[in-house]
Amino acid sequence: MTTDNIIIFAILGVALVLFVSEKLRVDLVALMVLVTLTLTGLISPQDAFSGFSSPAVITVWAVFIISGGLTRSGVADVIARVILRLAGHNQIRLIILIMLTVGVMSAFMNNIGAVAILLPAVVSVAREMKTSPSKLLIPLAWGSLMGGNITLIGTPPNILASSILESYENIPNFTFLDFVPMGLIVLTTGILYMVLIGRHLLPDRTSDTGPTED
Repeated sequence: MTTDNIIIFAILGVALVLFVSEKLRVDLVALMVLVTLTLTGLISPQDAFSGFSSPAVITVWAVFIISGGLTRSGVADVIARVILRLAGHNQIRLIILIMLTVGVMSAFMNNIGAVAILLPAVVSVAREMKTSPSKLLIPLAWGSLMGGNITLIGTPPNILASSILESYENIPNFTFLDFVPMGLIVLTTGILYMVLIGRHLLPDRTSDTGPTED
């Protein structure tokens, strides 16, 4: 093992510890790794900044901007409340609608943005049903992750995979809907699992004092 290999493993090890401990923000740790690799000479300054001009990175930024616009406009929030109201107080129907809604939203916007839009509505429904929010928030998180696999822009790894494929000659690039068949299978399977098995395993995280009102 060369000295460069040892340095790289050391950097990855420290980064992993910081990620798990959450002592620092994830984006700050990632930038620290980039700076460290540059200062140690493992990558050149040109290579360090070349990623910021990548079409994949710009596409991810654009998805974040669109997600922020939908959140601030309130349009998606209104749609979310209407859909959640249709479920009534039936937990099974509510889980299906939550996962299906956030899954479809995540296919066309950032996963975090989709969850952020539905989060207040899901918590409100949990309070009305007098159930633990964790029983609805975990399906919400799972639905967003699985729904992001439906389209090319649904999740950054799909965009990065498409960007890497562009670097090879004589190989067709991924199209926007190439991920749909497998993405729908994953989302449908996840919903069925959550309804039939997963909902019985969800933790019941409740507060002893409950929420207080001013």
